[in-house]
Amino acid sequence: MLKVIVVVARDRPELLGYFERVFAGMPDIKVLVDRRILPPGGQPGTAGNPGQQERRDIYDDLQQRGFVMIRLG
Repeated sequence: MLKVIVVVARDRPELLGYFERVFAGMPDIKVLVDRRILPPGGQPGTAGNPGQQERRDIYDDLQQRGFVMIRLG
């Protein structure tokens, strides 16, 4: 059962390769590239939806560190 998702920023292909090697053969961990697309001029986390702060934090981590690990369950 999948327990952790590692999301890597699109502009950090070296991290993607690193995490794919490190977590190879570990079925509980999935490594993905961030595929979200903002509308032109859009800013992450500016909408007034529930969970806005959590999404902003995740987006900040992606920008600052180049990746975010999300634990499921």
